[in-house]
Amino acid sequence: MTEEKVTEVTPATPEKMPTRKRRNSFVVLLLIILSVVLVLTTILAVVGYDIWRVAFDPVLVKGMLTDEFIDSPLIPRVLENLSQRRAHQRIESGESLSGVNEPDIMLLISFLEFDDWSAMREEIVTDEFITYLVSDSVDSFYDWLDSSDPSPKFMWDMTELKDNLTGQPGEDAVMVAYHALPECTDEDLADFEARLAAMPPGVEILYNLCQFPGDYGEDQIGDYVNALVDVSDNVPEDYDFNRMLGGEQSTGLFLAAKVLLRAFRTLGPFLWVIPLVVLILMGAIGVRSWRDAGHWLGIPLLLSGGLVVGGTYSSRATLLSALYNRFGENISPLLQEELKRSFFALSGHVFQPMLIQGAIIAVLGLVLIVLGAVLGKRKKES
Repeated sequence: MTEEKVTEVTPATPEKMPTRKRRNSFVVLLLIILSVVLVLTTILAVVGYDIWRVAFDPVLVKGMLTDEFIDSPLIPRVLENLSQRRAHQRIESGESLSGVNEPDIMLLISFLEFDDWSAMREEIVTDEFITYLVSDSVDSFYDWLDSSDPSPKFMWDMTELKDNLTGQPGEDAVMVAYHALPECTDEDLADFEARLAAMPPGVEILYNLCQFPGDYGEDQIGDYVNALVDVSDNVPEDYDFNRMLGGEQSTGLFLAAKVLLRAFRTLGPFLWVIPLVVLILMGAIGVRSWRDAGHWLGIPLLLSGGLVVGGTYSSRATLLSALYNRFGENISPLLQEELKRSFFALSGHVFQPMLIQGAIIAVLGLVLIVLGAVLGKRKKES
């Protein structure tokens, strides 16, 4: 009886082995393809979702832009850069006719510390005005996105700024700059009076970069105040920022951007569905044990998380450098650095959560790999 049973069981084993091997070859190929899809879709989901989360939250956008413009030295740097450009224009346009022997007004910048520029910013460009500009611009952008308008309409009311330039805040800002200058020496006074005597009546003579005494000092302060009045006269009450965006020439670009932004706004919250479906499908097809979970789920998740973390560090610097180079070609080096710092600060709202999410995904993958190796080994030994 025993010999007959052995004879019956032995032939059954080689008949089943080829069928199982052919089935596993197909499953393995399918799981490899799904692993690649899982890695790519996971990266896309993390990046896309975090961009969507920030870009389409008006309250968050307003808050982070307002905080950046109010709390950072960005605006004082912009004012500094505008002052330098204005000084060049005065010399090049002939508003100053005393030539190269006149002291360079750009040296005025060297007497102003950040505290001085910050104080002048608070006098002229108030926190309330900054809040208004940011809020109005963000609202205009989202209104355009939901409208049939071909391009966004940014129209800013500049009345408050003009009033500050020509009123007491403007005079207070002038005094901040004036008191940052050193007192004039006898050589400064002699140089100014010599240049004044050499020029015909009616020609503007720039004061030396120092605090003049007596009537000269009052006239010097008056010149600086009048310069702010000239700036105010050149600022329209309603400033159309659209002209800087290209106007009608950029209509096609704006329309294409609107289509993409609308699609992204709709699909953004559901980007996680794609890798989740792929993950469930892989589990249903290939996971029969903890060892399978480590191989087919753990490794792709570890790779996905690692690429998200590594890609965030590398692409962040590359992306922000590209933006910095695009917008920072014709501005001062100090303002370039401040713009670069602002880019990094604002992008942190996207990249910081992205790093955390990537790390969580990588850790989850690593845990599955370890569990698969440990529990799979125990099962094999038992």
